[in-house]
Amino acid sequence: MHGPPLECALQSLQQLAYARIAREFLRARQERAELLLSSDAVMDDAHRRVLHWERVLAELRLLFDDPRQIARIKIARALYLRMLLESAPTRLQAWSDSESMGEMPKSHLFEWISYDFERLELAELEASMSREEAASYAQALDARASSIREEW
Repeated sequence: MHGPPLECALQSLQQLAYARIAREFLRARQERAELLLSSDAVMDDAHRRVLHWERVLAELRLLFDDPRQIARIKIARALYLRMLLESAPTRLQAWSDSESMGEMPKSHLFEWISYDFERLELAELEASMSREEAASYAQALDARASSIREEW
């Protein structure tokens, strides 16, 4: 494990999220028949990456026995996901979910899948928070909103 435990956990969570998004992106492209016959090997590799990061996180969970550490990780991850979701209008640009996914450029497909995964992960995190975690999270959101207002 490199770096402080909190940083390592957050980086590993992001690596797992990216691996899952990449796997889903490949699956969606496969459904659109954009991948060659070697797509099984590509999908196997994508699945192996997801399993690798799941194992890394399972090992890291053993190191975090303090509920305050776990709460800090959950809150930091939720704040990061909120930041990503706030960038969604720029990332998704003019694409609408009423358009066909078959006509969507690959870059938009990747961003749309990312957006869906980010929303789901944030919803799961928020739902799993204890009252204390939710209160700390709300305070962090308020502090972030205040700092943004001060920048304007």
